[in-house]
Amino acid sequence: MNVTTPPAVTTVALVGRANSGKTSLVMHLTGAPRRPVNFPGSSVECVECHVRWGGREIRFVDLPGISSLEAVTRDEHEAVGFLRGDSARGAADVLCVVLDASKLSVELNLLRSLRNLDQPMVVVLNKIDVAEREGRRIDAASLAADLCVPVVATNASRRAGLDELRRALLDARAPTPLPDFDPVALAASVTNDVGRTRRSWTDLLDSLLLHPVLGIPLLALIVFGMFQLVFGVADPFMEWIEAGQEAIGSGIEAITSPGALRSFLIDGIVNGVGSVLVFLPQIALLIAMVSVLEASGYMARAAYLLDRVLGRFGLSGRSFVPLATSFGCAIPGVMATRIIDDERDRLATILVAPLMSCSARLPVYVVLIGAFFPPAWAGVVLFGLYLLGIVVAVVVATVVRRTVLRGGQSMLVMELPVYHWPSLAVIGRSVTSACKSFVVTAGTIIFATAVVIWAASYYPRSEAIASRYEAQRDAITVTDTAAVEARLAEIDHAEMRAHFEQSYLARVGKAVQPVFAPLGFDWRATVGVLSAFPARELIVPTFGILFSVPDVDPGDHNLDALDHDPGDGLRQKLRNATDAAGSRVFNPLVALSIMVFFALCSQCMATLGAIRRETGSWKWPVFTFTYMTVVAWTASTFVFQVGSALGFGLRAG
Repeated sequence: MNVTTPPAVTTVALVGRANSGKTSLVMHLTGAPRRPVNFPGSSVECVECHVRWGGREIRFVDLPGISSLEAVTRDEHEAVGFLRGDSARGAADVLCVVLDASKLSVELNLLRSLRNLDQPMVVVLNKIDVAEREGRRIDAASLAADLCVPVVATNASRRAGLDELRRALLDARAPTPLPDFDPVALAASVTNDVGRTRRSWTDLLDSLLLHPVLGIPLLALIVFGMFQLVFGVADPFMEWIEAGQEAIGSGIEAITSPGALRSFLIDGIVNGVGSVLVFLPQIALLIAMVSVLEASGYMARAAYLLDRVLGRFGLSGRSFVPLATSFGCAIPGVMATRIIDDERDRLATILVAPLMSCSARLPVYVVLIGAFFPPAWAGVVLFGLYLLGIVVAVVVATVVRRTVLRGGQSMLVMELPVYHWPSLAVIGRSVTSACKSFVVTAGTIIFATAVVIWAASYYPRSEAIASRYEAQRDAITVTDTAAVEARLAEIDHAEMRAHFEQSYLARVGKAVQPVFAPLGFDWRATVGVLSAFPARELIVPTFGILFSVPDVDPGDHNLDALDHDPGDGLRQKLRNATDAAGSRVFNPLVALSIMVFFALCSQCMATLGAIRRETGSWKWPVFTFTYMTVVAWTASTFVFQVGSALGFGLRAG
């Protein structure tokens, strides 16, 4: 047997069944910030990362989970195509086959199907600790002798066995044909049954969390608790960010003169971008809690619990996986639909995935809930908005599955993993990755849009307006310092409002405002909504600019001080905003109308692009954008008109 020279770049493909621990393993081997989750479909495409070991460059390719080389779903086709060398990504030099030790006889079926690929192979016996807790001790050395390939026992979540695995992967040079074997007999021969001494934690927890009566109410309670924590725990961190933002604004004001440059730096950049960054703690907390549920194994139970419910509306329990993912971001949610083998189910799930309230909607909810609803109701309103998206998604799925996507329904077949203690390192990397992505968005798309909105709201500058208010300043006759400063601030406010009223942005908002009038939106709310069509969270910096006259401050976002904030922040600005007639522009009903619109409208071009990529046609993204916009407009109009009829409409302030 000839030993081949290692290539300049060694490609290691991680192969295994869903939930075998591949993603967690590659994350710990490479340090790549991927998020392992405990249900099928977490990996829906071949994801690469590179490391250097011993002077050699190693290219890891984390393949979607497969049960054999006979692919059924789209994610399985992706993995099998790579293994057979039919992928544009190239081919593997070494196979790292990850087996779940707690299900060894089943896992060995996959290994048996890989034996004819004729490639160097290292077998990873993962989750050894889980097997031992269940009363089974696996003899890795005996398994290696029977298979004639290296076998490394690991516990990826605790980093055990990783150094030995690195050495085995570096030493893997020549293919060793696997002997034919019987998976059940082989598993029995290398397993010592030491007996389970007590009922496992998985059995005990499942007896409660999967209870036929209590299961779904407990799921709802867990999700509701997550939303309450988003507000309560993140508040102190948000205050720190606001304090830093205020300090930067004050510093800029101290070293610049009044005019376009100061307005651009403070109104356009500091407060435009800062009004979004202030929500970073809440987004980090939400991602952390979702990661805990996924890594613990509970998310798979949620899919199981909801399978029968979703089946009544033309979906399957597998649809829960992409829909749950869409609460973080609809783009990976749309991609995760590849795990659904029925094409009609898959398309229906794609069409409703953007209705899940993603993290980009969260800043909008936080600003308006914080401004117009008492703290005791904050979690209730937020939960209601998330629930609204779910209810509308159920209705839409039912309609499309009985009309344009009429046909059969797939069945949910999945294994429930054992419960795990989530790894703090895994959660930390998940949060870091999500926050980095959010900050990059804030520093690019949101920054550019904030600058454009600032320019559109600042220009054109009228010399006549400037001269009129300068004359008012010259006409001040009072001598008291405090009175002079108050009068100057009043004139500054009036001048800036006059300039803004005839700006380009105001002209656009006033032109299209009649379309949004039935929803209760004034022209400024209309401008905010229009600015958010590229990305939902852009309404926050837009409002930061629209209501930052004369002195911009993103506001006090502490929910405990809603009714008596001492400052003049964004929330206070929204509460006090009036039109030319002196009537309030916003109240809780208008805020709710805006939030309903945002909960249901498709305002993310990147998501529509993902739908185009996954469906191979512009028909479905156009359909998604159209139906979501119509549904959002209709629902928001209903909320405002019915609320007004019941006496909750706007009154003069």
